[in-house]
Amino acid sequence: MRKVDHSISMLKANLYSLPLVIVLIVLLTGPFLLIWDKQQLLSSFPIIYLNLEIFIPVLIIGAVLHEVLHILSFLIIGRVSVENVKLGFQWRSLTPYAHCKIPVKASLYRISLLMPALVMGIIPWFIALITGNGWLLVYAVIFTIVSGGDILTILIIRKAKPNQLVQDHPHNCGCWVYE
Repeated sequence: MRKVDHSISMLKANLYSLPLVIVLIVLLTGPFLLIWDKQQLLSSFPIIYLNLEIFIPVLIIGAVLHEVLHILSFLIIGRVSVENVKLGFQWRSLTPYAHCKIPVKASLYRISLLMPALVMGIIPWFIALITGNGWLLVYAVIFTIVSGGDILTILIIRKAKPNQLVQDHPHNCGCWVYE
């Protein structure tokens, strides 16, 4: 079995995710603006951006929670042992990360990649659409955008079969695919 590198640097991943940011902003705010008026959204901005004592901790705690959700997915859904997962921070790219040290099925890897986007982005987005809560919409957009690297990784390994083994790359965005 051959291990093939399907990864890019974290810096490139952040750059490649920029177009995705624009698409996500349009896709997530568009329906909200169709259902609720623009003022509903704009009224939330002063609360978030003028009160950095709320905004900064939410970002920091959210970034940690994002990575914890990856780890929990590996532990609970994949039954990976605690010693085979790692939570860390890459200083040169200012990127927190969750890392699974062992090969897992591509299906589990994809679930782990999508879990933070689902829990912190898509679910809050649906709640924001239903309630008209502009703050929650902004939160959902931010944490869906934060999942850009995860979405990019899914695109990078899109040809991997569900049962094919993949191993998380310890430093880059992506993984090794066993062929």
